[in-house]
Amino acid sequence: MRSRFYIFALVITIFCFFGCVPTKQLAEDEQLLLGIKTKGIKDVDPAAIASLYQQQPNRTIFGTAPYLALYYFGKKFYSPERLDKRIAKQEAKQEEKLQKAGADTVRIRKVENKYDARIARLEKRKEEGNFFMRIGEPPAIYDSTLMEATIDQIDIFMNSRGYFDHKSGYEKEVDGKKVYVTIRIEENKPYRYTLLDYNIPDSTVLAIVQATSTRSLLHVGDIYDEQVLSDERDRLYNTLRNNGFYDFAKAYIFFEPDTSYGDYSVRLRTVIQNPENQPGHRQYTIRNVYFKTDNDRFGIPRDTLEYNNIKFLAYDLKYSPKVLDKKVNVYPGQLYSQVRTTVTQRRLSELDVFQFNNMAYTKVVSPVDTGKYELNAFINAIPSKKFQETAELGMNFTERRPGPFSSIRLRVRNVFGGAENLDFGLRGGLEGQVNIADDKQTVMIRELGGDVGLSVPTFLLPFAGKHLLSSYNPRTRIYAGYTSEDRQEYQRSTTEMALSYIWQKYRTPSQPPYIQYILSPVNLQVVQADSSSYSDEFQKLIRDSQQAGTFSFLQSFRSAFISFISMNITYNTNDFTQTRNARFFRTQVEVGGLTQRLGLLPDVGGLPNFQYAKINPDYRRYIPLGNKRYFVYRVNAGVGTPLFGTQLLPYDKYFFVGGGTSVRAWQARRLGPGSYATTRTETLDNGDTVITRDYRPEQPGEVMLEGSVEYRFNIFSFLNGAVFMDAGNVWYLRKDPAKPGANFAFDRFYKELGVGTGFGFRFDLSVLILRFDIATKVYDPAGVEGNKFLLHDFSLSNLFSNNNQSNLSIGIGYPF
Repeated sequence: MRSRFYIFALVITIFCFFGCVPTKQLAEDEQLLLGIKTKGIKDVDPAAIASLYQQQPNRTIFGTAPYLALYYFGKKFYSPERLDKRIAKQEAKQEEKLQKAGADTVRIRKVENKYDARIARLEKRKEEGNFFMRIGEPPAIYDSTLMEATIDQIDIFMNSRGYFDHKSGYEKEVDGKKVYVTIRIEENKPYRYTLLDYNIPDSTVLAIVQATSTRSLLHVGDIYDEQVLSDERDRLYNTLRNNGFYDFAKAYIFFEPDTSYGDYSVRLRTVIQNPENQPGHRQYTIRNVYFKTDNDRFGIPRDTLEYNNIKFLAYDLKYSPKVLDKKVNVYPGQLYSQVRTTVTQRRLSELDVFQFNNMAYTKVVSPVDTGKYELNAFINAIPSKKFQETAELGMNFTERRPGPFSSIRLRVRNVFGGAENLDFGLRGGLEGQVNIADDKQTVMIRELGGDVGLSVPTFLLPFAGKHLLSSYNPRTRIYAGYTSEDRQEYQRSTTEMALSYIWQKYRTPSQPPYIQYILSPVNLQVVQADSSSYSDEFQKLIRDSQQAGTFSFLQSFRSAFISFISMNITYNTNDFTQTRNARFFRTQVEVGGLTQRLGLLPDVGGLPNFQYAKINPDYRRYIPLGNKRYFVYRVNAGVGTPLFGTQLLPYDKYFFVGGGTSVRAWQARRLGPGSYATTRTETLDNGDTVITRDYRPEQPGEVMLEGSVEYRFNIFSFLNGAVFMDAGNVWYLRKDPAKPGANFAFDRFYKELGVGTGFGFRFDLSVLILRFDIATKVYDPAGVEGNKFLLHDFSLSNLFSNNNQSNLSIGIGYPF
């Protein structure tokens, strides 16, 4: 209690020091702009209006301005004169070192690099301020001319959106030296299209535009919008470029709106001009396609091999023309098409056997004017290195112990001449784990493994495999792996083999795929467990967690043969940095044991075979709020059940909740099941016994439901913050008299969701995002003796200790 009081007092002191709104440093005629809000808009996006502000106010938090206070705090230690002296001193040292280096170019380069970097850092500090000034923000001195410029920009924007009769203005509220601005906008009635027509003198171009008019972004009755006009202009440009018009330029397209007919109407004419001094636009066809697959050797001619009308040029053709032909989308006799060009480049890059590739076109010059316009296409593909090695070395910090891990991978490209890639991998690591016998001790667990995978750029099928879904980047992946686990509780190994077919769908050729399908008709696993390695404590925990009847979870840890078929579909419109207004949906369906049930596979060494079905949908939504702020949420669910009268799932096929990418207030796999509490009895020094919650055992379930909401924001520069709330749990499908509340029921499952909340820091290092999330339990549905609301038990003092209230998660990337 005392430690929490001290921490609370420290937080209050920090807010008092940095949190006030400092105005003493302002001149007599200066005022501080602390807020701008917009009122009156109904249909226009408020974030679009906010982006037009010509002056941004100082950020405030609970009526305070901590960023401004940090800036003023840093300014106390900021001296441009002192920095000028340091810069001059470094320049003098550099000059002295250069004179000593003489004509030694290596030493000169080292001296220049060393001192140029130092001088650049000092100049940046002089220009942008010291560390505190950079993470803070300078005072936003209210400027009425900038506010007038803001209104001008808003007027231009509203007119561009069709609100020609809008009214806008602003009011300011003054509180001493603090100013708050309210922008008022009356949208009024927008102008809409009443007539759409064309002025296109080239009959061929007109025919193409009319034939594709159903894809037009302009419709009678829509609101006039210059952004939509710009998008329509791009659409028309791309349409014509994909229909042979190689020389076509976007400048030929423009629009003529006419609002003179009144009644809030716009008559819009689409104009596509002809080139100057030409009767029309030239439409080109492809005469020849040349494909080079190796580096140039000047003065030495390449051999030519023609396949399917494509001329493959190489000194030593190492790639199968049949395979490359499936990736080329440009052929002689076709009209020139930019989209076919982009598709070809994308397909070749996806093979991962070429370092880069590009396509160039040259016009065919004929001595006789035949009226035809032709192009020769040149595909230039530079091979990647045959062998690529990658190594990874890192450290996990779990249960107060550092755990090193490493992996080594080798890729062999074009291993059989058909653009196949063969991958080998070795991995190993240590990780801290709570001792089952004594939760105050930590033991190390070990995992070693290796795998080999072959990726083929077509479908390996007994019929039509090489041609099936050729436009969707089809791949076949054959995988085999081995993993050995040496844990505190048990020792076991897993040998697995899988055959997967992968294909992808693209919205446009220039964008990443937004739908990926993975069908795995063959998945085989052999689990070999050493029952003699089971610790007494582990067997006791398993017995304590046994299901209804006479069977036990212990059976799911024994040696077994597992076969299953799976289908995975992923829909994703986001990017790596998760900055788009996007959606993500992934669902996985898995059915195990059918092959043996149907007699397609014999028994393997008499090992038991699990028969089950499982589905796991996962939905995520990303909503940008402007100024590097985002609201994101996630809903993840799953159901798995044994089939054909069997009683168990393989242990790895159960659902688990808790951990850095789940409900973060619980340690990994420790939440659930339902409202049932795993407990233990402890004997005190005075001989009394108490019953406490036992968070040590993993908690598997056959039903899983979890969700998260998160508000992400930028703190400064590369440091981002987040505030989040998670909820979730797992349940069994069947009742167990020994575990009341552990089964799923529609009339009470929502009361059994464990809830946690917290905050996090994310370091955006461009190549990766380092994440620290601090979460604490709010509601534990399995609280002992009715003690379910636990937020009051939060204490920063024991955050880094082994406690059951709060959890620190460290990870790479976002949690979802």
